[in-house]
Amino acid sequence: MSKVGNIKKVQLNAACKYFGPDSTVSEIADMMDLEDIGAVPILNDKGNLLGVVSERDIVRKLVKSGRDSDLVTAKDIMTTKVISVSLNTSLVEALRLMKINNIRHLPIVDDQNCLINFISHRDIINTSQASFKFNWLLLGFAVLAIPAIFLIN
Repeated sequence: MSKVGNIKKVQLNAACKYFGPDSTVSEIADMMDLEDIGAVPILNDKGNLLGVVSERDIVRKLVKSGRDSDLVTAKDIMTTKVISVSLNTSLVEALRLMKINNIRHLPIVDDQNCLINFISHRDIINTSQASFKFNWLLLGFAVLAIPAIFLIN
């Protein structure tokens, strides 16, 4: 069964965008817009996960109440009860966690709650599709190769 650690960007150790708790919401929103991402992890100086700021947090905790994004910081609006996974979490379990918690992003953390990477629902779907295509390729090879071996003998 495929694990979260098998996601390509995790395997490549691709850098993920993150912010500190004192970053302003305007900084975070600008970067989210430029990078076309829906959420970012919030880390302390040691790389420990403190929370997540999502588009939903920005709308519900800032825009709705008319607060100034230049004056409000990540720690003021971030979600602090964060669902996270480890590298060994199965993709099926990661999707289940996302579904039951109504979230689209998951931090991957180590035993000390340090961020390893940050994945989205899209990352899991893309990994699953690639795995599915590879399995069909193997099946096709087996269907063609096994009869060929018997014909040669």
